[in-house]
Amino acid sequence: MDSLITIVVLGSLVFLVMGIISLIKKNKKAKRNFGIFLGLFVAFIVLVNITQPATETSSESDNVKEVKASESEKETEEQERADETEAEPEKEADPASVVDVEEAVLAGMSDEKFKEAKEKLNADHTKSISIGNGNVGYVIKATDGFVVASTDGERITDVNSFTTMDEVNAFGEESVAASEAKAKEEAKELREQSKTTLSGSGNTASDGIELEAGWAVFDASHKSGSSNFAVELQDESGQTLELLVNTIGTYEGKTFAQIPSQGTYYLNITADGSWNFDIHQTPPVDIKDVPGELSGSGDDVVFINAESGNHKFSFSHSGQSNFAVLVNGQALLANEIGNYEGSTREALPDTGMYAIVVNADGDWTINIE
Repeated sequence: MDSLITIVVLGSLVFLVMGIISLIKKNKKAKRNFGIFLGLFVAFIVLVNITQPATETSSESDNVKEVKASESEKETEEQERADETEAEPEKEADPASVVDVEEAVLAGMSDEKFKEAKEKLNADHTKSISIGNGNVGYVIKATDGFVVASTDGERITDVNSFTTMDEVNAFGEESVAASEAKAKEEAKELREQSKTTLSGSGNTASDGIELEAGWAVFDASHKSGSSNFAVELQDESGQTLELLVNTIGTYEGKTFAQIPSQGTYYLNITADGSWNFDIHQTPPVDIKDVPGELSGSGDDVVFINAESGNHKFSFSHSGQSNFAVLVNGQALLANEIGNYEGSTREALPDTGMYAIVVNADGDWTINIE
């Protein structure tokens, strides 16, 4: 295109000069030469206009190529820097001290936050210890000792530090013991709060007593009487379910009855003195495990934990009146008068808790094998 423009320009100049010469010589060729000059000049203008956009487009294309090349170089540099960062190993944190662990692990933080904090520490989670009530302590080994983060499964409840693992183990044992003691006290308080208490004097038909289906222990006393003291348990219809006590004079002891259904029950009391009843439907906190020996004096109800199977029961009784032993108030193991020594076998169908109900007027022992 540039060559064509050059030819047009040269041609225009040639015919312009020839037109001027023709005017000087006054010949007839001047008009023709100027006409050709004008045609070539017009052609020059057209060619220049056609060439200019193409040049601009080419320039823009070059600019785009330069921008893309610049962006490509920038991306390459960024990738090289990223590769260098990945290639460099992360610097490991300094081994954590007890102070470092205590600053990172705080009481009240969630277990999830604890795990995140532990991951950032250069310290080993060596093991977990029981601290009672189903809770555990996470043991973290630091450079200068150990830190125990106690948890209830949701949050860190306490953070303690120790010098040796022996101290950590002792802390676990003490925590378990304290937890068990606390649980026992709470169970005793709950049992005390759930009991029903009746008191009075002389012959009395009690008001209604609301009982749950299952069993009930009647802890009775008759301290100021000298005549017959008898207590019957009656249901709402007036039917006698159990003769709980039948003795002369003062009395203190526990008796047992099966409660067939939830409902209202009554005590029909014959007495010549003041009397008192505590009625329980929850077992005591301390339950004996068998094999083992039970001992006591007078009427009592002792709860045991026993494996299922055939067990041997050996008895001794030093007294003058009836000596009777029942399992859950139903299976009669012994029924004698006065002093007694003997044994029998009874199959316990299930592993679990049983009530050994003793009716006696003297000291007794029961050995269960």
